[in-house]
Amino acid sequence: MLALTDGVVAIAMTLLVLDIQLSEGLRGAQLSRALDEVQSQLGAFLLSAVVIALFWRAHHEALRSVERIDSYLFWLNVGFLVLVSLIPFPTRVLEDYGDQFLGPGLYGAVIGTAALLLYAMALHICRASGRSWRCTPLPAQAFVFLLSVGIARISPAAAIYSWAAAVPLSVWADRIAARAG
Repeated sequence: MLALTDGVVAIAMTLLVLDIQLSEGLRGAQLSRALDEVQSQLGAFLLSAVVIALFWRAHHEALRSVERIDSYLFWLNVGFLVLVSLIPFPTRVLEDYGDQFLGPGLYGAVIGTAALLLYAMALHICRASGRSWRCTPLPAQAFVFLLSVGIARISPAAAIYSWAAAVPLSVWADRIAARAG
C-alpha cells in the first residue's frame, strides 16, 4: 500500500509541474505577460506540491504501525489516492478561476475530503490496534479546507486566505494528540 501511494504521489506531483507552460518565441511585452501568468501557475504548483507532500508524510506516519490491511482500510486508501491523483485538476481550476467560487470551492472540497479520508484511515488504524481514538490528531486541515468551500461562496479570495489557518490549527491538534497519546 505504501508503494502504491508513493507512485500516485510521484505522478500527481509530476502532473502538477507539466501544467506549467511558457509559449516559445515570445519577446518584449508578450514575454512579460507570459512570465506573469507562469508566476500564478508556480504559486498554485507550490501550494499543491506542499499539500501533496504533507499528505504523503501523514500517510506514511499513519501506516507505520499497521499490522494488517483490512478491507475497510484498503478502500479508505483507494478513496484517498483517487483524491490525491485528482489534485492537479482542481489546481488548474484554481489557477484559471481563483477569483470565482469554482476555483477555491473545488480545491477546498478535494483537499478537505482527502484530509478527512486520511484522518479516517489514521483513526481506523488506532482503533484496530486497540489504542484510543485520541492517538491521532483531529483533522484541522479537513475542517479548514471544507469550511473554505462555504467561504468561497461569499469571497473566493477570503477562502484562499483561510487555508493559512490549517498550519496553526494542525500544530495545535498535534500537540493535543501528543498529550493524549
